[in-house]
Parts: sequence; C-alpha cells; structure tokens
Amino acid sequence: MAAEEPETRTVDVLYIGRADSSHGKVWQQFERDGYVVASARTQVEGLQFAWDLQPRVVVVNSANSGFSGDRLCRTLGRRLPGVQRLLIVERGAGANVPCELRLVRPFTGRKLRDSLLKLLEASAPNILRAGDVKLDLVSRVVISPRGRWHLTPKQCNLLAWLMRHPNQVISRQDLMERVWHTGYLGDTRTLDVHIRWLREKIEHNPTAPSILRTERGIGYMLSVSGMQGASGLLAEEDEDLSQD
Repeated sequence: MAAEEPETRTVDVLYIGRADSSHGKVWQQFERDGYVVASARTQVEGLQFAWDLQPRVVVVNSANSGFSGDRLCRTLGRRLPGVQRLLIVERGAGANVPCELRLVRPFTGRKLRDSLLKLLEASAPNILRAGDVKLDLVSRVVISPRGRWHLTPKQCNLLAWLMRHPNQVISRQDLMERVWHTGYLGDTRTLDVHIRWLREKIEHNPTAPSILRTERGIGYMLSVSGMQGASGLLAEEDEDLSQD
C-alpha cells in the first residue's frame, strides 16, 4: 500500500498505523478496483490526513503501532461524524474504543476486505458536494450557480466521478471506463458532448469554464477552491495523541 500525500480530493480509505505486509494484496486489489487509498504512520499525521482528505473509512491499526487508538477514534468521531472507523487490535484489547467495526488479530485478507466493503457501503452518500455544486445521486438533480437541473444517468455518473475527485485531472480513458464501461478511445465525442452538457448546467459561463476544466491532451478536472487546513484542530489534539 503506497503512502499518499494529502491533497484536495476524495479518499475512500485512510489507513493509520504501521503497515501489515500480510494484507498488502488486499490494498493492491482495492486500488485496482478504483478505490482511492491513503496511509499515515502516526496518529498526528493521520489526523491531518483525515482532515485534509475527508475519507469515507478510516482504518486505525493499534495492534502493532504503539498506540491504543482510543483518543484517535474519539477525535475522528467528534470532528468527522460521518466517517466509518475500523479498529485493528490484538486479542483482549480495544473493547471500549468507539468504532463501527473491530477486527481482532489474526484475521484473513478476505475478512479485512469484507469489512472494508461493508463500511464503504454504509458510508455511501446520497448527496455529493464540491464547491458550489451539489448533486443528489438518487434524484439525479444538480444544484449549481446555474440553477437546479435534472441529469440523465450518464451525466449524473460522469459528474459524480469528477466530484469525488475534485482538483484531480481524470484521464479520458478513466472516464470512459468508469461511465461507459469501455476502454475504447477511438471516438470520445460522446464524452466531450456530455462534458458540454454538464457545463451548461454548472458553469457561470459555459463558453469559458472555470469549474469543469479541460486539461488538454489528458482529460478533465472539477476545480474546487482549497479546503480549510487542520492546523487549529491539530494544535488542540497533538499533545493528547502523542501521549496515547
């Protein structure tokens, strides 16, 4: 599992603690399946990442990382109330640590995978927000500076994928695979037309787009203003976390 530096984008799973090489294949498969995974070695770094990346699931490995995870899980629950927490512990430990799921070592890679998928399903949002754009995935209604619009299924899926990865350039190939389930790039006019339709619904000026931007020769990016940093939060929590 490769470490990820914090950036303004949507992360599915954040892993905090020392990596367990016995489950490396699980993380590799998750990334191949299109999930965005980040990792942090320490609690303080993990809290910073959690604030910056806003993950759907946080895995706290207290089993071999030198901390109980109690304060970290409580802080995550208080500061990011929508996050799903998976705690990894040794047998007999962590009974009172607040979390949504607990895994006691040893456990199989399949058990870890199934637990992660369960938490990801529980965290799946009906509403996505990115900057001034809000998308209801159930009704397929987008609200933007241009007003309120109903989207087709393909428009909704395309916009949702871009909103889940704000400020990240998504290649044409990735968008074709995720939305149209094809890797064929001989004709991407369908993608270009859908981008134009979305711009007409979310841009102040669709002919000079500032939100849904083209990265020439690569793909597209949903541009969102930067997020608030975690410096204030970390100043409040660093001392307690370092002593856990």
